[in-house]
Amino acid sequence: MTLRVKPGVRTALERIAHADGVYLSEAAATGLEVFARAKIHDQEEALFEPRMQVMMRREIRASDNRHVPFEIKNAIAAEQTRILITDLYKRVLQKEGISLKQINAKLDNAYHMARDNVLNTRTPKFRNLLAAWRQTTEQQADGGVENTGSGKAGTGKPEA
Repeated sequence: MTLRVKPGVRTALERIAHADGVYLSEAAATGLEVFARAKIHDQEEALFEPRMQVMMRREIRASDNRHVPFEIKNAIAAEQTRILITDLYKRVLQKEGISLKQINAKLDNAYHMARDNVLNTRTPKFRNLLAAWRQTTEQQADGGVENTGSGKAGTGKPEA
């Protein structure tokens, strides 16, 4: 391979070659190798973020595929329970002689209280619950959680 370089570059390479006790061509080959690696590193660095984003999207999608069907089933069960309880509540209160207008006001009030309780994440109870959840998930990530319950593993029955 023939290279044309500026005289100052050649002088610097000759100085490096002499100091390292190698031929000029070996010093130039080493310099080109360093340059090529630096260029490749720069290119890989530029591609890192898009690759990471693709991997994260893939992992989130996989997680969603596992969790969303379960969450949908829970939402359906919760809504079905709410409908049945509301119907029973209305029937009981109507038998006691409370007007439908008053019953609906109580139901609206209960809805607003429930919504406020769910959305109010600044209460000490909620913070303690969240801290306990985080501690549990960190323990699981660190290699498992000790079983503190008594009973036969995996059966839900007490040990014999």
